[in-house]
Amino acid sequence: CRYFFLKSMSLLCDTLVFIRHHQDGEIAEKIRNSGLGYNMNYGVSSMLLANYAKKTGRNQELAESLWKENFREAKLTTFMVADPTHLSETQINTYVHGCTNIEMVEIAALYLFSHLDEALKYAKQWIRSDERYVKMAGYLTIARLAVLKKFGTADDLNEIFSLYETDLVSHDKLLYQSVTKAFQELAFRRQDLKDAIIAKTNYICERNKGTEFELQIREMIQILKYC
Repeated sequence: CRYFFLKSMSLLCDTLVFIRHHQDGEIAEKIRNSGLGYNMNYGVSSMLLANYAKKTGRNQELAESLWKENFREAKLTTFMVADPTHLSETQINTYVHGCTNIEMVEIAALYLFSHLDEALKYAKQWIRSDERYVKMAGYLTIARLAVLKKFGTADDLNEIFSLYETDLVSHDKLLYQSVTKAFQELAFRRQDLKDAIIAKTNYICERNKGTEFELQIREMIQILKYC
Protein backbone atom coordinates (compact mmCIF):
# COMPACT_ATOMS: atom_id res chain seq x y z
CA CYS A 1 0.00 0.00 0.00
CA ARG A 2 2.84 2.36 0.88
CA TYR A 3 4.46 1.65 -2.50
CA PHE A 4 1.32 2.57 -4.43
CA PHE A 5 0.81 5.66 -2.27
CA LEU A 6 4.34 6.86 -2.94
CA LYS A 7 3.99 6.08 -6.65
CA SER A 8 0.75 8.07 -6.80
CA MET A 9 2.33 11.02 -4.98
CA SER A 10 5.31 10.89 -7.32
CA LEU A 11 3.03 11.03 -10.37
CA LEU A 12 1.15 13.98 -8.89
CA CYS A 13 4.42 15.80 -8.26
CA ASP A 14 5.59 15.05 -11.81
CA THR A 15 2.33 16.45 -13.19
CA LEU A 16 2.54 19.63 -11.13
CA VAL A 17 6.18 20.11 -12.19
CA PHE A 18 5.17 19.64 -15.85
CA ILE A 19 2.46 22.28 -15.53
CA ARG A 20 4.73 24.81 -13.87
CA HIS A 21 7.52 24.12 -16.36
CA HIS A 22 5.20 24.94 -19.29
CA GLN A 23 3.56 28.00 -17.79
CA ASP A 24 3.05 30.96 -20.11
CA GLY A 25 2.54 34.32 -18.46
CA GLU A 26 1.07 35.98 -21.55
CA ILE A 27 -1.58 33.30 -22.06
CA ALA A 28 -2.28 33.22 -18.31
CA GLU A 29 -3.02 36.94 -18.43
CA LYS A 30 -5.41 36.47 -21.37
CA ILE A 31 -7.22 33.71 -19.48
CA ARG A 32 -7.50 35.92 -16.39
CA ASN A 33 -9.09 38.63 -18.55
CA SER A 34 -11.42 36.22 -20.35
CA GLY A 35 -13.93 35.98 -17.53
CA LEU A 36 -13.52 32.23 -17.07
CA GLY A 37 -13.15 32.81 -13.35
CA TYR A 38 -10.36 30.42 -12.41
CA ASN A 39 -8.84 30.83 -8.96
CA MET A 40 -5.39 30.54 -10.58
CA ASN A 41 -3.98 29.53 -13.94
CA TYR A 42 -0.52 29.01 -15.45
CA GLY A 43 -1.46 29.58 -19.08
CA VAL A 44 -0.64 26.03 -20.22
CA SER A 45 -2.47 25.10 -23.43
CA SER A 46 -5.03 22.32 -23.29
CA MET A 47 -3.18 20.59 -26.14
CA LEU A 48 -0.01 20.34 -24.06
CA LEU A 49 -2.04 19.01 -21.14
CA ALA A 50 -3.73 16.46 -23.42
CA ASN A 51 -0.40 15.24 -24.78
CA TYR A 52 0.91 14.82 -21.24
CA ALA A 53 -2.24 13.00 -20.15
CA LYS A 54 -2.01 10.66 -23.14
CA LYS A 55 1.49 9.62 -22.10
CA THR A 56 0.40 9.23 -18.47
CA GLY A 57 -2.70 7.21 -19.29
CA ARG A 58 -5.93 6.94 -17.34
CA ASN A 59 -5.26 7.08 -13.62
CA GLN A 60 -8.13 7.67 -11.23
CA GLU A 61 -5.90 8.20 -8.19
CA LEU A 62 -4.05 10.95 -10.03
CA ALA A 63 -7.36 12.45 -11.13
CA GLU A 64 -8.66 12.59 -7.57
CA SER A 65 -5.45 14.25 -6.36
CA LEU A 66 -5.48 16.80 -9.17
CA TRP A 67 -9.13 17.66 -8.56
CA LYS A 68 -8.21 18.84 -5.07
CA GLU A 69 -5.77 21.36 -6.56
CA ASN A 70 -7.57 24.65 -7.07
CA PHE A 71 -6.18 25.90 -10.36
CA ARG A 72 -7.10 25.64 -14.05
CA GLU A 73 -4.57 23.15 -15.37
CA ALA A 74 -5.16 20.67 -12.54
CA LYS A 75 -8.92 20.72 -13.14
CA LEU A 76 -8.56 20.26 -16.91
CA THR A 77 -5.99 17.47 -16.54
CA THR A 78 -8.36 15.72 -14.12
CA PHE A 79 -10.85 15.22 -16.96
CA MET A 80 -8.09 13.92 -19.21
CA VAL A 81 -6.72 11.27 -16.85
CA ALA A 82 -9.86 10.23 -14.95
CA ASP A 83 -10.89 6.66 -15.75
CA PRO A 84 -14.44 6.70 -17.19
CA THR A 85 -14.85 2.98 -16.47
CA HIS A 86 -14.11 3.33 -12.76
CA LEU A 87 -16.16 6.36 -11.71
CA SER A 88 -18.88 6.18 -9.10
CA GLU A 89 -22.13 8.12 -9.40
CA THR A 90 -20.82 10.48 -6.73
CA GLN A 91 -17.59 11.14 -8.60
CA ILE A 92 -19.44 11.81 -11.86
CA ASN A 93 -21.74 14.27 -10.10
CA THR A 94 -18.76 15.95 -8.45
CA TYR A 95 -17.07 16.46 -11.80
CA VAL A 96 -20.09 17.72 -13.73
CA HIS A 97 -21.23 20.08 -10.98
CA GLY A 98 -17.64 21.20 -10.57
CA CYS A 99 -17.58 22.66 -14.08
CA THR A 100 -17.70 26.42 -13.56
CA ASN A 101 -17.01 27.72 -17.07
CA ILE A 102 -17.32 26.76 -20.73
CA GLU A 103 -13.69 25.62 -21.09
CA MET A 104 -14.11 23.06 -18.32
CA VAL A 105 -17.36 21.84 -19.87
CA GLU A 106 -15.79 21.45 -23.32
CA ILE A 107 -12.75 19.58 -22.01
CA ALA A 108 -14.84 17.35 -19.72
CA ALA A 109 -17.25 16.42 -22.53
CA LEU A 110 -14.41 15.71 -24.95
CA TYR A 111 -12.11 13.65 -22.73
CA LEU A 112 -14.34 12.16 -20.05
CA PHE A 113 -18.13 12.48 -20.13
CA SER A 114 -18.55 11.11 -23.66
CA HIS A 115 -16.55 8.01 -22.65
CA LEU A 116 -18.67 7.06 -19.65
CA ASP A 117 -20.34 3.65 -19.88
CA GLU A 118 -23.77 5.29 -19.76
CA ALA A 119 -22.81 8.61 -21.32
CA LEU A 120 -26.08 9.15 -23.16
CA LYS A 121 -28.11 8.47 -20.02
CA TYR A 122 -26.18 11.10 -18.12
CA ALA A 123 -26.32 13.58 -20.99
CA LYS A 124 -30.12 13.29 -21.16
CA GLN A 125 -30.27 13.92 -17.41
CA TRP A 126 -27.94 16.90 -17.56
CA ILE A 127 -29.80 18.80 -20.28
CA ARG A 128 -32.77 18.87 -17.89
CA SER A 129 -30.72 20.59 -15.21
CA ASP A 130 -31.37 24.16 -14.11
CA GLU A 131 -27.61 24.64 -13.72
CA ARG A 132 -26.16 26.41 -16.73
CA TYR A 133 -22.92 24.48 -17.12
CA VAL A 134 -24.45 21.12 -16.27
CA LYS A 135 -26.98 21.66 -19.07
CA MET A 136 -24.18 22.64 -21.47
CA ALA A 137 -22.24 19.54 -20.45
CA GLY A 138 -25.23 17.45 -21.50
CA TYR A 139 -25.46 19.00 -24.95
CA LEU A 140 -21.72 18.93 -25.62
CA THR A 141 -21.59 15.29 -24.51
CA ILE A 142 -24.37 14.51 -27.00
CA ALA A 143 -22.38 16.32 -29.71
CA ARG A 144 -19.33 14.24 -28.92
CA LEU A 145 -21.33 11.00 -28.83
CA ALA A 146 -22.56 11.84 -32.34
CA VAL A 147 -18.95 12.21 -33.51
CA LEU A 148 -18.05 8.89 -31.87
CA LYS A 149 -21.12 7.26 -33.46
CA LYS A 150 -22.48 6.34 -30.03
CA PHE A 151 -25.60 8.46 -29.87
CA GLY A 152 -28.45 5.97 -29.85
CA THR A 153 -31.83 5.76 -31.56
CA ALA A 154 -34.71 7.90 -32.83
CA ASP A 155 -36.36 7.37 -29.45
CA ASP A 156 -33.37 9.00 -27.78
CA LEU A 157 -33.67 11.91 -30.21
CA ASN A 158 -37.35 12.33 -29.35
CA GLU A 159 -36.41 12.49 -25.67
CA ILE A 160 -34.02 15.39 -26.15
CA PHE A 161 -36.47 17.12 -28.51
CA SER A 162 -38.52 17.96 -25.42
CA LEU A 163 -35.81 20.48 -24.39
CA TYR A 164 -34.79 21.58 -27.89
CA GLU A 165 -37.18 24.50 -28.37
CA THR A 166 -36.73 25.94 -24.89
CA ASP A 167 -32.94 25.93 -25.10
CA LEU A 168 -32.73 26.93 -28.77
CA VAL A 169 -34.50 30.22 -28.04
CA SER A 170 -32.42 30.95 -24.95
CA HIS A 171 -30.90 34.39 -24.43
CA ASP A 172 -27.81 32.57 -23.12
CA LYS A 173 -25.37 32.66 -26.03
CA LEU A 174 -23.16 29.85 -24.72
CA LEU A 175 -26.14 27.60 -24.11
CA TYR A 176 -27.45 28.34 -27.61
CA GLN A 177 -24.07 27.40 -29.08
CA SER A 178 -24.04 24.14 -27.12
CA VAL A 179 -27.53 23.23 -28.31
CA THR A 180 -26.82 24.00 -31.96
CA LYS A 181 -23.54 22.08 -31.85
CA ALA A 182 -25.33 18.98 -30.53
CA PHE A 183 -28.06 18.99 -33.17
CA GLN A 184 -25.74 19.95 -36.03
CA GLU A 185 -23.41 17.07 -35.19
CA LEU A 186 -26.36 14.69 -34.97
CA ALA A 187 -27.71 15.83 -38.34
CA PHE A 188 -24.27 15.50 -39.94
CA ARG A 189 -23.22 12.19 -38.39
CA ARG A 190 -26.64 10.52 -38.36
CA GLN A 191 -28.35 10.96 -41.70
CA ASP A 192 -31.18 8.74 -40.48
CA LEU A 193 -32.04 11.44 -37.91
CA LYS A 194 -31.43 14.49 -40.09
CA ASP A 195 -34.94 14.88 -41.54
CA ALA A 196 -36.52 14.67 -38.09
CA ILE A 197 -34.16 17.34 -36.76
CA ILE A 198 -34.89 19.68 -39.68
CA ALA A 199 -38.64 19.12 -39.31
CA LYS A 200 -38.50 19.89 -35.59
CA THR A 201 -36.42 23.01 -36.20
CA ASN A 202 -38.89 24.20 -38.86
CA TYR A 203 -41.69 23.69 -36.35
CA ILE A 204 -39.82 25.75 -33.75
CA CYS A 205 -39.21 28.45 -36.35
CA GLU A 206 -42.92 28.69 -37.14
CA ARG A 207 -43.75 28.99 -33.46
CA ASN A 208 -41.24 31.82 -33.12
CA LYS A 209 -42.09 33.73 -36.29
CA GLY A 210 -41.84 37.45 -35.73
CA THR A 211 -39.77 37.08 -32.55
CA GLU A 212 -36.16 38.04 -31.93
CA PHE A 213 -35.20 34.39 -32.36
CA GLU A 214 -36.60 33.83 -35.86
CA LEU A 215 -33.45 34.83 -37.76
CA GLN A 216 -31.08 32.62 -35.74
CA ILE A 217 -33.45 29.65 -36.08
CA ARG A 218 -33.61 30.16 -39.85
CA GLU A 219 -29.81 30.23 -39.94
CA MET A 220 -29.81 26.96 -37.98
CA ILE A 221 -32.15 25.40 -40.56
CA GLN A 222 -29.84 26.38 -43.42
CA ILE A 223 -26.85 24.85 -41.63
CA LEU A 224 -28.78 21.64 -40.97
CA LYS A 225 -29.69 21.32 -44.64
CA TYR A 226 -26.03 21.34 -45.60
CA CYS A 227 -25.02 18.83 -42.94
